[in-house]
Amino acid sequence: MSKRRLTGRVIKGVGGVYTVSVQGEHLKCFARGKLRRDGEIYIGDIVDIVYDKEGIIEKVHTRKSCLVRPYVSNMDILLIVVAATPSPDMLLLDKLIIGADSQDIRCIVAVNKCDQDGSVQLADMLSKDYSGVADIIKISAHTGYGIDTLLEEIRGSYVCMAGQSAVGKSSLINAIIGDDVSETGDISLKSARGRHTTRHVKIYELDGGIEIADTCGFSMLEMPITNPALLKSYYPDFHPYARDCKYVNCNHVAEEECGVRRAAEQNLISKSRYDRYLTLYNDNFKRWNSRYD
Repeated sequence: MSKRRLTGRVIKGVGGVYTVSVQGEHLKCFARGKLRRDGEIYIGDIVDIVYDKEGIIEKVHTRKSCLVRPYVSNMDILLIVVAATPSPDMLLLDKLIIGADSQDIRCIVAVNKCDQDGSVQLADMLSKDYSGVADIIKISAHTGYGIDTLLEEIRGSYVCMAGQSAVGKSSLINAIIGDDVSETGDISLKSARGRHTTRHVKIYELDGGIEIADTCGFSMLEMPITNPALLKSYYPDFHPYARDCKYVNCNHVAEEECGVRRAAEQNLISKSRYDRYLTLYNDNFKRWNSRYD
């Protein structure tokens, strides 16, 4: 059989062995030379391969987007799964949304376990606090509630799924696919935190042109180091009130006559979300100033 030159998407990678999907065919591949040494292949990459009995990845195409921890590329939608239990890490949620926005990736927050107490109230709170920031969808992987609505929202898209452990990401994948293809885990009663069940990133290919990348528990715990003055641009809910700031370049931190801070004090925007903004700003300010240390 002559060697075939093909282009496909990396859908799995374990120990230097990659699975590349080419028009529905899954091919076992290895990286060539510099790509293997530098570890420059991410799940979701579009790659050129030469294939005989096994494939050699020769080139990685330019990525249109990329998220880190773990490394996934070229996604259209970041699907963040949250639930009332375990208690949502709202700072993580904000980091994930900012990371998606910085890459021009659409962000959907799926509030799982809406058949249980607390999750419906959480969804209502998020719908209010994140209006214009991210799309909020109520679902239950256990009962199937909201799954059809979610499928319509992600149809024809490559989706990266992220969130805390035990919020039900694996159960959601199983509900979408209709089979137990992804391992699930329970809550540790002692710590009320989830046990990690996903050991690596894998892309599931579904009907309707949907591709879903499952990621390992928490992701993007640390934001890239950027000029802290840019952070406010990722808060569209702040923008209407920034017009009332005394200074055009106001960072909404400690400046006098700040319209955004006043809006938070008057509950015109979420006070808790504004407080998290201050945490992220101060953290990024320190990291930015020490970036050459």
